Amino acid sequence: MTKQVMSQVFVGVALLGAVGFLTLGPTGETEGVLEYVYVDEVVARAGDFASREFKVHGIVVEGSVRQKKNESGDYMFEIEHEGKRLKVHYTDMVPDTFAEGGEVVLTGHLNAAGDTVESSEMSAKCPSKYEEEQRALPTS
Repeated sequence: MTKQVMSQVFVGVALLGAVGFLTLGPTGETEGVLEYVYVDEVVARAGDFASREFKVHGIVVEGSVRQKKNESGDYMFEIEHEGKRLKVHYTDMVPDTFAEGGEVVLTGHLNAAGDTVESSEMSAKCPSKYEEEQRALPTS
C-alpha cells in the first residue's frame, strides 16, 4: 500500500473510533444518549423506561395543572399523545410559554410505580402564541 492509502485508512479508523466513543461512551453503554419518545410509547413500554432518563413529548391536558401551595416550582399535571396520558411531577419553575393545551418536552425518569414522570427540565411551546403570529403575517 502506498503511504497516501495508509494515511487515509488510519484517518478512517480514527474517525470511526471517535464516533463510537462519543455514541457509546467510555463504559460501552449508551450513557449520555437520551431516548426521545411520545407519551403513548412510554405508557406502552413503561418497563423499558423504569431505570433510565429519557425525553418525553406530549400535550399538557387541560385542567390538569396543579401547583403545591406555598411552593415555587412544584407542579403536578398530565400530558397526552394519541389518547394515552401520563402523570408528571415537575420540580422547577415552568417556562413562560408553558400552558394547558401546549406542547412540552420533559427530561426525566419514571417513578417506582411507573406511572409518573419525575422531571426538573422542560421546554414548552404555547400554541396560541404561534397561531396568533401566523395570523398576523401578511399573505401574498
